[in-house]
Amino acid sequence: MRKRILSLLLALTLVLSAGVFGVIPALAADSCVSVKADAVTTGEVVAGSLLEIKLTDVFEDTDGHTLTYTLTNAAQFSVQTKVKDGSLYVSEKDPGTYEPKVKATCSDGKELTATFTITVTEAPHGLDAQYNYDETPAKEVTVYVTISNDGVPIRGRDGTVLCHKAITVPYFDLGRYNLDEYYRYHTENGEGKYIDENIVERPTGLHLYLYLLERYFIGLPEEQCCKGAYPRDALASFKLGEDVCYMDETPAYTADSFAALTITGSPTSLYMANFWGHDENLMYYRNHCYPYMSPGWGSTSDYILLSDGDTWDVAMFTNWSFYSSGGAFTCFDKDAYTVRPGTELTVTSKAYGTTFKDGDLYDFENLDVYLYSDSWEQLDTLKDAGSGKATFTFTVPKDEGTYYIVGFDPNRKIPTDDSGGTNYAKIAPATAILTVSGTAELERPFQTVSVDGKALDGKNISYEGIVSLGSEDSEEFRNVYEEVPKYHVIVPEGTQTVDITYGKGVDIYHADATAYGYETDLAADAVSSATIRSVTLESSYKANDDGTQTVTTPVARYVRNADGTAMAVTLESGSGKNFRPVALFTFEYAKAEPDPEPEVKYGDVNGDSTIDVSDALLICQIYLANVTPTDAQKAAADVNGDGTADVSDALMVCQYYLGNITGFPAGKSK
Repeated sequence: MRKRILSLLLALTLVLSAGVFGVIPALAADSCVSVKADAVTTGEVVAGSLLEIKLTDVFEDTDGHTLTYTLTNAAQFSVQTKVKDGSLYVSEKDPGTYEPKVKATCSDGKELTATFTITVTEAPHGLDAQYNYDETPAKEVTVYVTISNDGVPIRGRDGTVLCHKAITVPYFDLGRYNLDEYYRYHTENGEGKYIDENIVERPTGLHLYLYLLERYFIGLPEEQCCKGAYPRDALASFKLGEDVCYMDETPAYTADSFAALTITGSPTSLYMANFWGHDENLMYYRNHCYPYMSPGWGSTSDYILLSDGDTWDVAMFTNWSFYSSGGAFTCFDKDAYTVRPGTELTVTSKAYGTTFKDGDLYDFENLDVYLYSDSWEQLDTLKDAGSGKATFTFTVPKDEGTYYIVGFDPNRKIPTDDSGGTNYAKIAPATAILTVSGTAELERPFQTVSVDGKALDGKNISYEGIVSLGSEDSEEFRNVYEEVPKYHVIVPEGTQTVDITYGKGVDIYHADATAYGYETDLAADAVSSATIRSVTLESSYKANDDGTQTVTTPVARYVRNADGTAMAVTLESGSGKNFRPVALFTFEYAKAEPDPEPEVKYGDVNGDSTIDVSDALLICQIYLANVTPTDAQKAAADVNGDGTADVSDALMVCQYYLGNITGFPAGKSK
């Protein structure tokens, strides 16, 4: 026994001299479990990233017993910090110092606890696209959904190809599905933790999943979806019992072992243990990038709010190493292209990696790209992965209609590399819709329209078609110009000039710092022809360092009239006679936004920012007609939402004050 104690003391001395422990555990004199002298129990990790410490590198058993491990203070950490498969995993969203305690227990019942000291550093903020959550109410939104398995889009139970599929998902009460704990609430500046108990009545990724599962996995008719037919428990017990098929109708996997949807985890950390009859080996991206809740910390479907035009990509895989072996979500430089029949279209494929560390979308070459009809018939091969090019050009079909461009993992459908390498499916497909139309917009000659140095939002710039222009100049210069694009721009009230930046390849007639142009009379229905006036305009011209060109363009004279007529302005291009118009512009001053409706704080009837007995008494006074309330007081007093302020409202305010309830039916807020 003396030798045993001396050896333990010697081991402890070595550990202390190494200085590797934040806290040294106490060792029982008769324990066979110990901490290795060279064990490292400190570490550093970026917020949201994952640190792995193999526990076999920390603990040992001198008698050769089998060790099992337990995180004894797991309640202090996120669900991502855990002990699993012989390793300690640490992932936290907030910077700081964390001390997980791991207990090692041998098969003989001896145990030892070590404390690890982990420093979590601040993560970079990331891209705006990784947040941009609109917290205003919306009854429904339309998003474009792709669900894939091993790199290939799948079909729904009814045969619908779930590839760039437009889905209109309504807002509905998650309580119908016994998922009310996953209500979405407001945040500060669109990111981070919830700051109130006001439900954001707008569809989230979770609403989308419930709709998709009922409609395309279970197979409910449209009118029965989102009504609560398959609540949480029913989804967790529903097994399809048949093959899920790829877009080419070949089997992808058999959905007989896993449920439609099994949800674990807490709000903002929702985890899908099963999805679509598949296991949890999947990821989902909004707008092609890793979605954030806060810097470095991914957001889950219950947190992610949807907006019209969003893309939603779900990628399921067989190989569990897909995310760490070159896996990526891919897309094209646009989600939608509209071009004229038989013209050339240039497309670039992009990718975003499987962690926040990838930073931004990057050009991606490793895709096989094909063109499909709207009935998903493969029409043409546009690029193969071995070309070494991310950018490719092809001639679009001569027939007007809707087409799809899809880029695939060259190792699609391959679950594992038999040679032990990484040549297996790990890339989510790129998708885009292609509209071929004779009225499609020509390639825009300009890049931005700016006011006071700030570029206008794209929604402020409307393409209004192609105009044929005839010149009223002398016979020497008379000409007809075909296919001149026309644009209408909405600018803030009082704007005098805008800065229009053109591409470096656009021919603008200028001399030094002056660009030249002219005016065009437009009728109310001028989408086919107009007449150039014999007026020459001079505007400020600047050649930018990147090769682009900025022209300061007047606004007031070219504001469209109430009857739809307008004077348009255009630049000249070319040299010599018959200078060609570049593009026509008309303008409109933005209408003032109406004042927002004042926010009602239900229960705070007297307006002192607190909800207490005095508010309840005031409601009673209003009910008894002893007090004539303002409109704001009437609204705040009606906490049950029945349209009147009476004793029942007063009693509910008292219940709130006593802490028996946390919100009101009228406002669902504290």
